[in-house]
Amino acid sequence: MPLCVSNEETGSDKSGCKEITNKQRLTMMKGNKSMMLLVVLALLIGIYFIVKFTGNSGRSKSFKSELVTFDNDQVTKLEIMSPEDTTVLNREGDSWKVGEYVADPATVTATLSTLKGIKPSRLASRSKDTWKDFQVDDSGTRVVTYEGDEKVLDIVLGRFNVEGQRSFYSYVRLTEEKDVYVAKDFMKMSVSTGSAAYRNDDILKINKDSITAIHFNYPDSAFSLSKNGNKWFIDGSEADSAAVADYLGGLRFVNSRNFAPNPGAPVVSDLVFQIGDEDLQVSAHSGGGLSSSSNTNEYWVDPAISEKLFKSKVYFITE
Repeated sequence: MPLCVSNEETGSDKSGCKEITNKQRLTMMKGNKSMMLLVVLALLIGIYFIVKFTGNSGRSKSFKSELVTFDNDQVTKLEIMSPEDTTVLNREGDSWKVGEYVADPATVTATLSTLKGIKPSRLASRSKDTWKDFQVDDSGTRVVTYEGDEKVLDIVLGRFNVEGQRSFYSYVRLTEEKDVYVAKDFMKMSVSTGSAAYRNDDILKINKDSITAIHFNYPDSAFSLSKNGNKWFIDGSEADSAAVADYLGGLRFVNSRNFAPNPGAPVVSDLVFQIGDEDLQVSAHSGGGLSSSSNTNEYWVDPAISEKLFKSKVYFITE
């Protein structure tokens, strides 16, 4: 079938139709196809940029790959605020204080390192309406760190979840922002709350193999355990080896968070552990209190620890 073109397109001043050759028809079809491909490409590029800059899922332009950037050695103050209490830790030279008490430096260091381990894996929400569900509102634990007067971190630690048998994560939010992030492999509970968690709870920290003698001093009696070679003796007689081994095994870690104010009560009994030329003493006070020469800043009331340490002579005698 012939195709017609206007006189203007043919350049002729005559009217009528002019048949287009197959070669001309093929050239026109190729031109139309190229134009269609350019239009489709332009549409795809447009869709890509719309998703990239306006999409709400995945790692958008506003996704923060890092939330915690402070330097552990430069942090001078740490505030941990839970719904139950507020704990404030202050650096004083090379040591830390929690309130008026000396803080356990290992616990503070571990807490700072744990905070540094918060790595956002994905964005959970950008809506304030989800804060309660993720527990990044007032029900969460807020942690603030300072370098001098400068606040270098202000974050809320929220709900902890377990996914599968080995995967876990917590929801977190920077206090001044709406976005809620998923922090994979982070446990909210690893940041302890309450001042007792940061105080030095060691009553006795001792290597049992280094002990050469133990002296038990009570108001109405006294006796000693002494080591000779691989055997233990009680006032010259061989002690029950199983009882001694059990007692010494319990000395590896003797700690308690049952802190109490020191009322200045008198000592009623004491234990003296000889380690070479050094003596370590644990004292029992009237009213049930305990004090230790290896941690003079603390005072405890813990009946279970008292029973564990202060044994009678009969306990070590072979039947």
